Amino acid sequence: MAIRLSLIIPTYNEKDNIISLLDEITETLGPDEAFEIIVVDDDSPDLTWNIVEEYALRNKRVKIIRRKDVKGLSGAVIAGFIHAQGEFLGVMDADLSHDCRILPRMIAAVGEEGFDLAVGSRRIPGGGADKWPWYRKVFSNIATAAAKQVLNDMTLNDPMSGYFVIKRELFENIKDKINPRGYKILLEICSVAKPRKIKEIPFIFKDRRQGYSKLTLKVVFEYVQMLYQLRRKRKTRIENR
Repeated sequence: MAIRLSLIIPTYNEKDNIISLLDEITETLGPDEAFEIIVVDDDSPDLTWNIVEEYALRNKRVKIIRRKDVKGLSGAVIAGFIHAQGEFLGVMDADLSHDCRILPRMIAAVGEEGFDLAVGSRRIPGGGADKWPWYRKVFSNIATAAAKQVLNDMTLNDPMSGYFVIKRELFENIKDKINPRGYKILLEICSVAKPRKIKEIPFIFKDRRQGYSKLTLKVVFEYVQMLYQLRRKRKTRIENR
């Protein structure tokens, strides 16, 4: 059976969450959905990659890519996309903050409904956040406003979402134009590919159950750099028309 969805999960020190997540995804999608889960681990010191390797022995839908020499969320997602076999490509976080229950709706959006991109959104009616630390909420609000200001053709309500499903051809068309730096790959995909049909599906974002947040000053700096680079690319495209 041809694989319909390849779901990429980038990980770094997620040993306390990953098994629960893999079980939840497998149960939610069920035996009739043709899918694979590709965990891309950046050589976690807590041996997340080893835990997934052992899990994959009893769940053949799960695969593991262990990256030893490079790190970074966007790069991990792209590595997963390159190895994926699915008609659709999905991404979700490993910290149990994303609601697996909307996955079937996201798949249907890019499949049966013909959308180019389906996004799990916290910023439309029905979406939101549950017990989100104040500093993460503040950063998300500022980052979202900055993205819409700098990239003034951005139509997404939640461009900071890390939970989405896209058609494979959308990625194939732009894969050589994406800079695998930073951690907001959706923002770059939207800026470069400019998908015409986007569906945002509401969900309640939950703060991680175990482990610690990856939000650091380095991440904030890389985000600002990415916005600047995307703005320059956009300006160059306009000038060359």
